[in-house]
Amino acid sequence: MLATSSVTATVKKSLRLDFSQSDPVVAGRNALGIAIPLVVGVAIGSIPIAVFGAVGAMFAAFADRPGSYRLRLSRMGMTALAAGIGGGLSVLASHSWLLSVLLIAVFAFVSGMLLSLGPVVAQIGIAGTAVAIVLNRFQLPASSALGIAALVIAAGLLQSLLAIAGWPVHRHAPERAALGAVYEALAKRTRSPHPQMMKPGAEAKLDAARATITGFGHGHGPSMQAYRGLVDEAERIRLEVIALAYCLERFERVDRTTQANAVHTLLAAAGTVLDAVAESLYKGKVFDSSVMEGVDEAVDVLQTIVGDHPDSPTGRFASLHARALAGQLRACARMTTPGAVEGRIVEEKVRIGGIRVAAQAPFDTLRANLNPSSVVFRHAVRLAVLVSATDGLSRLLPSSDRGYWISLMVLLLLRPDFASTLLRTSARLAGTLIGLGIGTVATSLVGTENHYALIALVVLFVFGVRVSGLPNAFFMAIWTAAYLVALLDLSGIPAGDVAVPRLVDTVIAGALAVAATVVWPAWERSYLPARLAELLASYGRYLVAVSDPAAQKSEIDAARIAARLARTNAQTSLDRTQAEPVDGLSAQYVGEGLLVQSHLFIQAAMVIDAARLSVSAAKGPVEKLLAPLEPFVSDTATTLTACQDAVRDGKTPRGAVNMRDSYTRLAEILPPVSLESGVVQPAIMDATDRIANSVDTMVHILRGQGSPRTAKN
Repeated sequence: MLATSSVTATVKKSLRLDFSQSDPVVAGRNALGIAIPLVVGVAIGSIPIAVFGAVGAMFAAFADRPGSYRLRLSRMGMTALAAGIGGGLSVLASHSWLLSVLLIAVFAFVSGMLLSLGPVVAQIGIAGTAVAIVLNRFQLPASSALGIAALVIAAGLLQSLLAIAGWPVHRHAPERAALGAVYEALAKRTRSPHPQMMKPGAEAKLDAARATITGFGHGHGPSMQAYRGLVDEAERIRLEVIALAYCLERFERVDRTTQANAVHTLLAAAGTVLDAVAESLYKGKVFDSSVMEGVDEAVDVLQTIVGDHPDSPTGRFASLHARALAGQLRACARMTTPGAVEGRIVEEKVRIGGIRVAAQAPFDTLRANLNPSSVVFRHAVRLAVLVSATDGLSRLLPSSDRGYWISLMVLLLLRPDFASTLLRTSARLAGTLIGLGIGTVATSLVGTENHYALIALVVLFVFGVRVSGLPNAFFMAIWTAAYLVALLDLSGIPAGDVAVPRLVDTVIAGALAVAATVVWPAWERSYLPARLAELLASYGRYLVAVSDPAAQKSEIDAARIAARLARTNAQTSLDRTQAEPVDGLSAQYVGEGLLVQSHLFIQAAMVIDAARLSVSAAKGPVEKLLAPLEPFVSDTATTLTACQDAVRDGKTPRGAVNMRDSYTRLAEILPPVSLESGVVQPAIMDATDRIANSVDTMVHILRGQGSPRTAKN
């Protein structure tokens, strides 16, 4: 009974509509990019040019997502290149059954492995595999392979150029507006003469922002990571402001005017920073980090005043929360620009003494996942076997020239787990049924000989596909099916000949994909806590390794690879959990929060790694650099262990160290920054500051697990 209700819930979920990620401007631009090769091909009397060009442009359109000019062009260009290579090689191999099946198996395996680099990169592999599956059945002359590949690539590059010409398009305006409102409300509270007496308001805005950013169908990528991190920091900033407001009230009650003024000054400076964050988010501009200087000066003044009154418990309490607030504001400052500009600028590569810090290492990530224990590797093997097997067997069926649809649908429907596979299959089946009907009726009304009218239908249906947005698999399936009917009709295959076979093939492919995940089941909700715990453990081991002067390069490399594998497993586990037909909002909230903070943690740990390499390359004393970090690293490891136990058991972290205090102790024992220290020591201090804030935020998130809401006003 439980299984039946879960399946029913999944099917219902697949039919939900969410247009939060729809963008009519991008959809219109993509439709234009497909119209151009279609019109050119028909105008010169070459339908194949029109159809093959539309295929290349369509796959490039699916890669049209937010990013910098360079990133957008490279992503869409690589997709077009993969589609062209897949099509060209497929034409060359089309006269050999064995070579064709082997080629498709290799493409499918690579497509599955690219999932370790994220769904956007995986789309590149899917494009190449899909074109290879389709063009392989036409048995075109081998001499035409190069021309077809060039045509597909050229159409994709044309789509890419249109995407660049149409930038900027603000895809994340709702998220930025919701977060801007949160930080504007926080700034208003901090500037109030009596912050403790302000009416509740930030909590409602925080809930609204969280729903916008982490709700159904939300996106991924650097911008979304920044938004999620800013939500978590807003929660903590709000609590620190309330704590400082309490101190302010105590100081005013006992006429400690100097201390009260110092807290007021700090809160006013914090309000300036929060206003700057809100402005950057609202206007989509780079954050001005110079506003942080006022906060740093105010903290120094407050600590000096507190130091003059060592007998004041309230003063010590205020000093503690002042340092924490400053750390959180610095974290906000680092995350605001990536979220505000939505990838429209390319940040300079960070270098520590000549050693580049790279947060992304795709080849190392792929190598780390070439392991049977990797969920991505297992998915890639299953995808390669099932796609190539269905492709090979379908050649034995009557009308095998169009039997590619089963293997193509398996490629598009199969996911690493049962829930998301069933989700996509149910949406695809329902949408295909409706879309085939729409496409058949529309093409019959305009007539098969009216090529320009058919082009207009194709463009209209493509607009529907792209305006649907990623969350709407059902709605997208409708227009995809209608688009294919119109495109095939233009190529000379009447709609009546494909409608019923396509529907039957989709049912068969969906059944095979779901059956494959049943044979190798993966209910991810039970594995997510363990994979998150392993992520924290592997990141802790990496930090310990790079901070150990005696650690060998092989040990650090092994820890780095293990950390990447754990990251991939945790991310894919969270993605699959989100697709499962159960109420897992709390687990998803905790998982997303930990992934965002762990990403900030690992970036900071890599700075220490780079600093170590820099000193070693200069024949400097690595021991002198790393020895002072030992207590801080020990506290970090202890706190991460507490977080591991908490996420695994679903309980509050026990034994966690206050990392802001640990960072303060580290800053006190390090020698002052001098000209001789160069860039290494400031980089180490900045990295440990980031680590302290990210680990403290992890503890904060885990203390609230069981509910996505935190403390109330």
